[in-house]
Amino acid sequence: MEINEIPLNKDWLRVFEDEGIRMLYPPQEEAIKEIFKGKSLVVSVPTASGKTLIAYIAILRAYSLGLKSVYIVPLRALAMEKYEELRRFEKFGMKVALAMGDYDSPAGYLKYYDVVIATSEKMDSILRHDLDYAYELGVIVVDEVHLLGEEGRGPTLEMVISKLKTINEDAQIIALSATIRNSEDIAKWLNASHIYSEFRPVPLRLGVYFDDTLLFSDGEERKIKRDTLGIGNLVKSSIENGGQVLIFVNRRKSAESLAEKLGKKVERVLSEEDKESLQEIAQSIMEEEYTIYSEKLAKVILRGVAFHHAGLTNFQRKKVEDSFKRGYIKSIVATPTLAAGINLPSRMVIVRDVTRYNGFMSVHIPVMEVKQMLGRAGRPKYDKYGEGIIYARSENRAMEYMERYIHGEVEEIESKLSNESALRTHLLALIASNMANTEEDIHHFFEGTFYGFKMPLEYLHKKIERILEFLEENEFIRRKRLILPTPFGKRTSDLYIDPYTALIFKKCYSLPYDEFCVLHTISCTPDMVPVYPKRGEMEELFTVAYSHELAVDEFEVDSETFFGAIKTAMILLEWMNETSQDLIVRRYDIGPGDLHSRVEIADWLLYAFAEIGKILRYEHYHEVEKLRLRIKYGVKEELLPIVGIRGIGRVRARRLFDSGYTSIEKLRTATEEELVRIPGIGRKLAVEILQQVR
Repeated sequence: MEINEIPLNKDWLRVFEDEGIRMLYPPQEEAIKEIFKGKSLVVSVPTASGKTLIAYIAILRAYSLGLKSVYIVPLRALAMEKYEELRRFEKFGMKVALAMGDYDSPAGYLKYYDVVIATSEKMDSILRHDLDYAYELGVIVVDEVHLLGEEGRGPTLEMVISKLKTINEDAQIIALSATIRNSEDIAKWLNASHIYSEFRPVPLRLGVYFDDTLLFSDGEERKIKRDTLGIGNLVKSSIENGGQVLIFVNRRKSAESLAEKLGKKVERVLSEEDKESLQEIAQSIMEEEYTIYSEKLAKVILRGVAFHHAGLTNFQRKKVEDSFKRGYIKSIVATPTLAAGINLPSRMVIVRDVTRYNGFMSVHIPVMEVKQMLGRAGRPKYDKYGEGIIYARSENRAMEYMERYIHGEVEEIESKLSNESALRTHLLALIASNMANTEEDIHHFFEGTFYGFKMPLEYLHKKIERILEFLEENEFIRRKRLILPTPFGKRTSDLYIDPYTALIFKKCYSLPYDEFCVLHTISCTPDMVPVYPKRGEMEELFTVAYSHELAVDEFEVDSETFFGAIKTAMILLEWMNETSQDLIVRRYDIGPGDLHSRVEIADWLLYAFAEIGKILRYEHYHEVEKLRLRIKYGVKEELLPIVGIRGIGRVRARRLFDSGYTSIEKLRTATEEELVRIPGIGRKLAVEILQQVR
């Protein structure tokens, strides 16, 4: 079937044709026929087999019928990618919105958009504030639906899908997934057609590499001499043949170290044109913002290689990804975060590490995760084939990996909704949004979840009763004829925090106001991801811990969380007292990305801390609001009047302040020439500043 045979506006379809899409793949054709019958779908096909096009056709069909759509994704990077792609249809009148973060904002404005791209957490937050939004939807796209089985994101995704299908039975659900063993179960749960296929537009060859042998699953062997890096010659041979290589390792330090060593091999096969382009990319990374990784990353990029992990800034990650897509960077060494990220295929994918540390011991990575990494091999439009290779340090290990990962079946997806932390959060939200206000309603709702579809509910009913008792005992709900939220419970749910987080806040409200105590308190909550301490830091952390009156002691949370929260609070305190980013990341051995992610979470938790404080008559909530702004911008209090100006970060705000521009009023009296004389403020920015303040 040709793309222009789809019964939609030909101008819309031309957008796909301009990208070179002329013919539909067999699973796409099968899925699109079902879409036009109005059926819901579960599409389980390999990576890079055109799942996204299926979703876009469903959205365009809904738009042609005057219906609205939501596109739910697991990650912000994916949300940005889908947003940019769907904006191509704005010229035809389609209104597209991106919804991420800010979990305490009404969603009314979203009703004016035809398509909303949202993370599952944001969608959950939208439904907590406004269940009616679900009635507006004609199509619900759920990307990466196999993440139902993930401990962290799974329960939220399951609750979002369950709420949407309960409220709006007529909405068409398009669930997209990698190939999973029990995708048919998900289809039955959603009352959807099941599209399953092993089809790949670019054939994928899987194999293992050990000693000097590359052994494919079909028995073919290729001899490639193993070097001291283990995989250096394997990478070099693929690049010499015009391919690019993605390598997955299990630790950040490994990613950086391997990228540095690989660069010495890869630079030998770079053309002069490659070197010029890489010089520009490295330069832009150094100029954008100096971080602990800027120099290190720029250095390896000059050699045609990059590393990629959560410690990089958003700018650095995006620069690496874009440069790889454009073919300038030949190889990326990444931690598995990239595997679940945006579309980034390559000729060859090498999984160097198939184990990782789980906090207690080294464990094997699940088969599905490894297959998703390997499945990124093969670039449509560029490659005639892809090669997914697992590296093994011995022949015995190679045979084990061949059996487990290459020939082995992926795991079944199982609901993680019975996780107690997730259940107490989502159960309170269900009550607070008035979606279920009796035990009968609550049990009926959970019968409609994937958990209820797959498992006997007796165990879950007992757990629900235990959590209802916890919520009642701690004054989140009142149980009489109906189960209703208290103002404290309602605000906790609206703020999108764990009820246990709100209880930890309450401990701090009874103590005298102390910045460090507040920062330590929010860092002890289950909603914060603390920066865990290293053994050599413990003596200093002990000293700091016992020099403050803290709301949470080391017996109320586990020791690692307690001291991790001390370290996190110290980092945040330094940040808001204008210690340079580079000094913080060096002193605490973290990446800039780690710092920014903790600052972002702290911003949200301090907002919630102040809002809950208002409900419980906490007299210092104004100080907390000020503390939140200082954390948000990373400045001392004196800079707050000017740091919010667009284009002025913490460094420029300090320079403006030290030059005498201590307020908006004083900035209004400045001239363009005076501002240009301040380091870091060019003429364009000076004009923008004056336009804003005037």
